[in-house]
Amino acid sequence: DDAVLVVEGGRVQAVGSRAAVAVPKGAEIVDLAGKTLIPGLVDTHAHYHGDLARLEEQYRKQLYFGVTTARSIGSDTPEKTARALDARAGGIPGPRMYTAGLGFSAPDGFPPGLPVDINRPQTEEEARTLVGGLDDLGVHFVKMWVNDMPEPGFKITPAIRAAVVGEALARGLVPVAHIVQEVDFRQLVALGVRDFLHTVDDTETGPELLQLMLDSGVTFSPTLTNIHMGWYWAEHPELLDDPETRAAFEPEAFERWSDPAYRDGVLTSEGFADRQARLRRSMVFVKTVVDAGVPVAIGTDSGSSSWNVPMGWGTHHELQLYVEAGLTPMQAIVAATRTGAELLTRHDDEADYGTLQPGQVADLIVLNADPLADVRNTLKIDRVMQAGEWVDRVALMSRP
Repeated sequence: DDAVLVVEGGRVQAVGSRAAVAVPKGAEIVDLAGKTLIPGLVDTHAHYHGDLARLEEQYRKQLYFGVTTARSIGSDTPEKTARALDARAGGIPGPRMYTAGLGFSAPDGFPPGLPVDINRPQTEEEARTLVGGLDDLGVHFVKMWVNDMPEPGFKITPAIRAAVVGEALARGLVPVAHIVQEVDFRQLVALGVRDFLHTVDDTETGPELLQLMLDSGVTFSPTLTNIHMGWYWAEHPELLDDPETRAAFEPEAFERWSDPAYRDGVLTSEGFADRQARLRRSMVFVKTVVDAGVPVAIGTDSGSSSWNVPMGWGTHHELQLYVEAGLTPMQAIVAATRTGAELLTRHDDEADYGTLQPGQVADLIVLNADPLADVRNTLKIDRVMQAGEWVDRVALMSRP
């Protein structure tokens, strides 16, 4: 209430009450009475598929929904890496992009069915050479998938993990690991990994494990939405009629979920109860680690092989799942803004975005309703600002 925010030169110059903040003479006044401002959202876990034109369309979808910063984590070819860096520099519309280029896994290992050939080194020397090649491309992170295939046995070895992490750290790159098992989490922490995707799923998160997390300074991007979207649309087919949600979908996924027979098959499938249980475990993990003081960011795994998570829209859904898990709306918003910004700038200096404070980049979303009253209100977007400029949201959703 009674708030003033002054933006100049792409940054927040002042913020506070009308009595405390002087409006510069000649400033453009934007009356947002009755609305709410939050920082632009940060999605720390996304993938982009298709050709370069389709990649740019996915960037625009994210920006439409107020995702002003995003990280592409493991499926960027050299051409897509260059395009991510172009978006980061403001050359094309999209979030402020970070990229890991192509990630690392075992030969014949996870993830199956990728449309691109990721790095699958067979020796430690090969692994170090491949990290060097990523560094030459200008990536910010180095990603590893550290989990079994559905049939165990094909997992990146501890020795090659050590080579990847060691070379990344030596070059000033930040190693990131997709994990599900406690034993892998412990080994990677010992190697120096502090950035984890998904959750420790095979054990209770007890006091000793929580203390290790706190002592090592790790952050998790749990990606609850990617789990939930495996059946969410089957339970809520009415949402497929919403024009905004429909526009966010990839066409193949929308067609698949529009089929009543497909939806019924999902809800009656043999593994449905197991998937629901996995989501419940992951939600308990989020609540447990946050209560202990371990930070979580927002990541959606949007653009992964099933394409179930609509770009940009899914980032908001992740906030909703955090609140369902027991976090407050403010905790969820902080995870989607400040914590994500702090995570993505670990290779650099302190984050200069992710909060609305003097000196910070003016990335923000204007909402038509208060998200602290109902976190679902983050989707009630009036307009989006990126680096001090209003975004043309209509143009972002219009196919070129």
